[in-house]
Amino acid sequence: MLSWSSIIILCTGFAILSLHKTRYINNDNENNIEDSLVLRRSQSIVEYDHPSQLPWTDVDPSSTSRGRHRPSSEDEEDVDDIHYYDAPSDGVGGGGMAVFIQPRDGTIRSISLLGERNSGTRWIFGHLSECFNHTIPVRRSLSRYKHWFQYDDPNIIPENTLTIAMFRNPIDWTWAMKEVPHHATMHLDLNWTEFVSRTWNMDRVCNDLLWLERQTNANNATGRICQENFHYHEVVSCLVRPCPDGYWATPYRHRYSRHQPFYEMRVNDPEGRPYDNILEMRADKIRNFVETGNYENVDGFWHYQYEALLRTGTGDLIERIERATGRTRNYDKCKIYGPQNRRTRPVDPDFYDYMIEHVDWDAEALIGYEKPRPRSLEHEG
Repeated sequence: MLSWSSIIILCTGFAILSLHKTRYINNDNENNIEDSLVLRRSQSIVEYDHPSQLPWTDVDPSSTSRGRHRPSSEDEEDVDDIHYYDAPSDGVGGGGMAVFIQPRDGTIRSISLLGERNSGTRWIFGHLSECFNHTIPVRRSLSRYKHWFQYDDPNIIPENTLTIAMFRNPIDWTWAMKEVPHHATMHLDLNWTEFVSRTWNMDRVCNDLLWLERQTNANNATGRICQENFHYHEVVSCLVRPCPDGYWATPYRHRYSRHQPFYEMRVNDPEGRPYDNILEMRADKIRNFVETGNYENVDGFWHYQYEALLRTGTGDLIERIERATGRTRNYDKCKIYGPQNRRTRPVDPDFYDYMIEHVDWDAEALIGYEKPRPRSLEHEG
């Protein structure tokens, strides 16, 4: 028969075991939190890319100056299986004229993924997070959120960063942007001819004009007063949500984030002039992403074609990251994607030929895309 002292000891032991189990379960749940922590501060939004990033970052959650654009639920489509042509280079790990900057093995301490809308970044970000976010931060930003023009700021960009830029061939990408024009408020529901030729801009509306007046009165009009740390002349809209609820016609108020306009003006243009069309913007975006390889805290820069990663799988990419970071993938969660065969769909021949003649192929050559032959010549050959 157990003594009272023995019973007390047993009860205490069960209580400690129960408490430890509860803490373990809670910690496990925390690791399965949605991969973005959103903190609202006075109608501004700060986003951290993943809960496991927080121990490695010096971002002040109470500050909006280092904030990240909050992606909406429709922030980026699941890239579909439309392919109009294959890039002549393999596009995997440095295809193209842009320098593929390889860091020293074992030196990378942070990974930043960049890529325009509809370029497969959501897929790759999720993949890299599962493989490596248990050891080092995998971020959807460099100095700004992944979609936007970047700038060099060592106070924001972590030291020993590897930047990975994702691209999709210009014909597929432009068509996808026409179908799913996230944050392009004035480019919804257009036919392709109007979409590719309309100025990449919109008028400032609602509180966007009042915001400049307020900042001017505070002698702050020339600072980085806009979302994503843009200057006022660099982006339309300056505010994340310039208009009150109900301004945009229902029921499509939040369709493709039209209530959160984001038109970037010509990069490094002090006059804040807009791009004549989306193709001009893409060319400068390519050059801007390539230039991030020269940023102070960036030790490596890789660029990948979405189509090439589908063709070859992600095994080589994961192995390269293991060498660059000196860290092993999480074998329990990291499932390597093998080569994928995707069916092709027909494309409007007029759109195809228009793109061949109007894309900036010098910019595309930096990332391995070459000018294809017109369809008329393809049929003759």
